[in-house]
Amino acid sequence: MTDASIDHKTDILIKTHDPDQSDLSALKGDRLFRSIMENVADLIAVVDANGYRIYNSPSYERVLGYTSAELQGTWAYDKIHPDDRKQVLEAAAETLQTGVGKILEYRMQHKDGTWRFLESSGSVIRSEQGNVQNIVIVAHDISDRKIEQWERRRAERELERSRQSYKDLVRREEMLNRRLASQIRNSLDFNTIIATAVNEVQDLLLIDLCNFFWYVPNTEPPEFQLVHFATSQNPQAVNVHTYPLSQLPSVGKRLLTQEIVQIQSIYTNSTLDDTSRDLLSQRGFTSQLFVPIKTRSQKLGVIVAAHCQGSRPWNADEVELLQSVANQLAIAIDQAELFDSAQANAAKAQAQALKLEQAIADLQKTQTQLIQTEKMSSLGQLVAGVAHEINNPVNFIYGNLNHASRSVQSLLEVIGLYRQNYPETIPELENFLEEVDFEFLQQDLPKMLSSMKIGAERIRQIVLSLRNFSRTDQEGRKPFNIHEGLDNTLLILQNRFKAFGDRPAINLTKKYGDIPLVYAYAGQLNQVFMNILSNAIDAIDEQTQQLDNSEICITTALKPPNTDDAEPIVLIRISDNGHGIPEDIRKKLFDPFFTTKPVGKGTGLGLSISYQIVVEKHQGKLECLSTLGKGSEFRIEIPLGSPKS
Repeated sequence: MTDASIDHKTDILIKTHDPDQSDLSALKGDRLFRSIMENVADLIAVVDANGYRIYNSPSYERVLGYTSAELQGTWAYDKIHPDDRKQVLEAAAETLQTGVGKILEYRMQHKDGTWRFLESSGSVIRSEQGNVQNIVIVAHDISDRKIEQWERRRAERELERSRQSYKDLVRREEMLNRRLASQIRNSLDFNTIIATAVNEVQDLLLIDLCNFFWYVPNTEPPEFQLVHFATSQNPQAVNVHTYPLSQLPSVGKRLLTQEIVQIQSIYTNSTLDDTSRDLLSQRGFTSQLFVPIKTRSQKLGVIVAAHCQGSRPWNADEVELLQSVANQLAIAIDQAELFDSAQANAAKAQAQALKLEQAIADLQKTQTQLIQTEKMSSLGQLVAGVAHEINNPVNFIYGNLNHASRSVQSLLEVIGLYRQNYPETIPELENFLEEVDFEFLQQDLPKMLSSMKIGAERIRQIVLSLRNFSRTDQEGRKPFNIHEGLDNTLLILQNRFKAFGDRPAINLTKKYGDIPLVYAYAGQLNQVFMNILSNAIDAIDEQTQQLDNSEICITTALKPPNTDDAEPIVLIRISDNGHGIPEDIRKKLFDPFFTTKPVGKGTGLGLSISYQIVVEKHQGKLECLSTLGKGSEFRIEIPLGSPKS
């Protein structure tokens, strides 16, 4: 029945009654209206603007099981399916607003609890003022039509499923021959091979879960270790980590004999014992397929295809397919084992080669250190011996100069007294005094003795510096004055600071801070100062364009402890304004035997040994900062240390 017919009938009925009766009571009492309503097959209802039922035709009882009395005054939308209620409410609101009904399909609950599909249309009843007062809903049951549509769609889906099954079979074959075999054979990594196979099988067979297990040898009952899994569901939902293969002894024993185990349904399979059946059921598994594999090394593995949603018939094609996968996987694992073995042997040989190379490098390093140490020890002993030998006669000369000065002064005074008391001298004496220029001798001789005394003092200082520099009289770490070590080194190198050829004198700037004594190997640190200062002088000497203000600056300071340094650090900075060091050379400065000097002028060991002395012997730091065209700076950091260090 259409909206137009209902509107027409309603208009006729309403015109025969008092139009002021809004509750339609007169209309309901009309015999013609009752006759029409009792015989019409459609469901007819009148609801007010709030959705409450004013009238329901007797056909509601035939179609939905509700009598008119049961529906009277109830909300018209409470028995509509929750999923459909929103669209019905929206359509009712639109009808109240526009006065135009809509055709809808929705589900309505039968009195017995089942659901029926209805198709309805709506129209409105207006007041004399034209306002919408009620909605007339006309509906009819289309459940049979819906069932026919469902059956037709189900048949179409079954047909499509059959077509898809055939396509899947073709796809599986293609995947096995091209994709899976290629992937697992192209990799030589155990984990990659197994993970690829498990993931492909899960996707290949459209199963809920695929696992791979290794058999743990010599266990009773058989024990299996989970290696990898792939699932189409939430891993927690299928209890991946507690998969009970090791708790299925009857299945495990069959797998040890290389038997393929098929379980279409755990509830109907006769080979499962009650314990195994209950265990699988508790974990949510309903169907299983076990395919064992065996490698050349006699390792036994198992591919497990598991289903969690009802029974799963494992057809011959699927079993054959999974068996082919197992064979391909066994071959790939054999290849991976051979590769791993070869790689392990290569790694072992490489490790031995690295150890040998390191041993040779350590031997060369130790040999270099021994040679340099012996050289420095011999040089130190030589310097100390020479200093001692020079010191003895210098002390004799220096000690007698005072006596000689007093004696000469006394003699000059005696001569002066003679000349004062005997002014008339004999001609012979007068001639001699004039010949030797006695007046000049009388003034110059004390000056000469004073100069000799200064020279002797200078020799004593140099000898003392040589002895302190060599430090052959000390062993182990002792309190050491950094400033004294720097000054002794500078005294020995003093001659190199003077002008030479076209090169002007090098200015020396000392900025000594307030630093304490450090516990150190004094002779070795002096060697470090000598090497770095010599290199700084060489850098200035090698400049193509000599500067008038060539300078070497030495700065010392004390660094307090911080997050990187647990104890105070003495910082020594030795900088020059030479031409600087290129970055590629700067990175190699502390490498053994690396030098940029011509043959015969450098061994490439000075800075390397200096680095070992500072870093290895004193647990300090030695680094070089340089900027081309501006000069270089060496930074030495020495921990204060302690008597025990």
